[in-house]
Amino acid sequence: MKLYAFPATPNNRKVVAFIRHYDLSVEIHIVSFKNQEQRKPEFLQINPMGKVPALVDGEHYLWESNAILTYLACRFPACAALPKDTWGRADADRWLHWQSAHLTPLMGGLKTGTETAANLEPLLRVLDSQLAKREFILGELSLCDFAIAPYLLTKLGSKLDYTGYPQLADWRVRMAKLKGFAETELRNTTN
Repeated sequence: MKLYAFPATPNNRKVVAFIRHYDLSVEIHIVSFKNQEQRKPEFLQINPMGKVPALVDGEHYLWESNAILTYLACRFPACAALPKDTWGRADADRWLHWQSAHLTPLMGGLKTGTETAANLEPLLRVLDSQLAKREFILGELSLCDFAIAPYLLTKLGSKLDYTGYPQLADWRVRMAKLKGFAETELRNTTN
């Protein structure tokens, strides 16, 4: 199994952090944007979108970071990162969709200046409330934590004011200390 990634972005970091945290037997190949590797025909066969992350498992190609997380959690059930019961799975899916439909666009808007931190406050409140009586989003560490944390651990996410969101602030600290996130902390990537 091989992951094509560029860990400097949240969608890539979440998958690389997950793999490293659980010591999964997945080869990680850092894609060279400098050499436009993502535009080469060989890579476009893996992901016709020309984006990373992308996973190859035998003859199967998978792209979209949350789909990759879900696949890895199913493929490596010993990590216990995805609930097995119907309600637990639906709850996990809800948070994965929340991240992609709500958190990601707002964080992108903050970066480009089309959104303000005030617009993000309802999302921070929802997440803080979810963490009120639990250490992690679903109670136990799950793929949902890996899906959401990279956005709030970015340089931009670190500039947000978490004063009114104490559970969320504590969760961010816990997530940053996890092996996978500590090993993928953004450094100067020359690729």
